Amino acid sequence: MITAQKFRGRRTASVAAVALLAIGLTGCGAVNQQSTTMHYAASDGIVFDVADVQVRNLLLVTNDKNEPARAIGSLINDTDQAASLELTVDGKSMKIKVPAKTSLKLEDDENKTVFPSAGVQPGSDADATMKVGSNSVQETVPVVNGALPEYRPYLPEGYNEDTVKHLEPTAPILDSE
Repeated sequence: MITAQKFRGRRTASVAAVALLAIGLTGCGAVNQQSTTMHYAASDGIVFDVADVQVRNLLLVTNDKNEPARAIGSLINDTDQAASLELTVDGKSMKIKVPAKTSLKLEDDENKTVFPSAGVQPGSDADATMKVGSNSVQETVPVVNGALPEYRPYLPEGYNEDTVKHLEPTAPILDSE
């Protein structure tokens, strides 16, 4: 026969077990960083600031390490004065004027910035230096090719089908059923 005292004891033990389990399951967030609080570049390019110029989603697009490479991304100047960003890749420098209170998209034809080469194969990171006034930042900038269709329009030498030919199966894929 179950008495009221036994029932209370079991109920207390059950509540304690559930409370410990709840603490154990929710406590893992106390020691692990929450991914929703991390700041990161949500695309293929990189994000950083040089003085008052914000550089967003910067990357280089080229077919090969010795072919021309185009820089794409956005440059943002929230200040009241124009800025000049000097971008150096593979030993070659380009100056980009960023007017006051504007966002400049390097993807736009009027802002086209093409280097003689990236110095590294697509899929690698190129060493780059960005300078605004006396402030300088060194970063590694991702280099991509036309394997992804969204980058094909920005290839300085045009898209080459051979870029993705190795990704296609050479023999028909047989169903294993």
